[in-house]
Amino acid sequence: MKKQKTNIVKKPKIVPENAKTRKKPQYKSFRIHRSIKPQTTKLPNWWQLLKKSINLMLVNKKAILVFFVVYALLNLLFVRGFSGVFDVSELRQSFEELGAGESAGLASGLTVFGLLINGATQGSSEVSQMYQAILLIVSSLAIIWLYRQQQAGNEVTMKMAFYRGMYPLIPFVLVVVVIGLQLIPALIGNFLFTTVTDSGLAVGGLEQTVWLLFFLSTLLLSLYMITSSSIALYLVTLPEMTPKNSLKQARELVRYRRFSVLRKIVAIIIVMFLILFIIVLPVIFIAPALAEWLFFAVTVLGVPLVNGYMFSLYRELL
Repeated sequence: MKKQKTNIVKKPKIVPENAKTRKKPQYKSFRIHRSIKPQTTKLPNWWQLLKKSINLMLVNKKAILVFFVVYALLNLLFVRGFSGVFDVSELRQSFEELGAGESAGLASGLTVFGLLINGATQGSSEVSQMYQAILLIVSSLAIIWLYRQQQAGNEVTMKMAFYRGMYPLIPFVLVVVVIGLQLIPALIGNFLFTTVTDSGLAVGGLEQTVWLLFFLSTLLLSLYMITSSSIALYLVTLPEMTPKNSLKQARELVRYRRFSVLRKIVAIIIVMFLILFIIVLPVIFIAPALAEWLFFAVTVLGVPLVNGYMFSLYRELL
């Protein structure tokens, strides 16, 4: 393989085996401790991580173009279909007829945009959702392998990434399952909150506030656990790395910086939503026939963008 000089994200710090290190104070979650002053480096902000991700895509632009074509075709064949899911022009016109006044046009555009978001996240059927999950996992593994090899100085192709990047498939899926289990508290809290409020069991403002606080506490608990597990997704792609070790090492990496890491993970979700909003919403009014396809193209490019962002964050934690 040819060598590249480009190095975009931070290199991991290597400590010699015979180096003398001071024993770190022990810390356990949900326990009362004395204040511990962490000796950690400051993480880059979300904008710097986003620029690193964009640079990773530009350096690998040929491979990313191949990825875009392959991912889009597979998504159209097994998930979305070539005919499209919505008739944006007809939907917008129907919503405008239901509304009244000058705000009806904007409201109809926002409603159609919400339907596009809902269709992209939920899929048209259970089978398509399964295919979408499989495609996303396989594509993420290929992108992670591509970025890792590029940072090592190797010149690789997207074809090699799809072939050689699949070796940690089972460990990767097991970490995804752990993340799914960590979402259970938030799902339970959401179910109880919606059930109580919709059925009228919580009528007064105080009761609704208590149930809302209960839901927020379960949500925070899930986010607390997912913060480290999301980093484990990138650790588990290392050779000879087991899911258990990746989860353990990820907890060590985010220790004392969990809230900072969580903010950056939430930031990329908000950024992706804003990118879709800024690009797609005007097209819903200008060229409704192109809005759904443009939305689809942006979501496909979002896979290497988000993975590049998270890969950069993971490397900064090392």
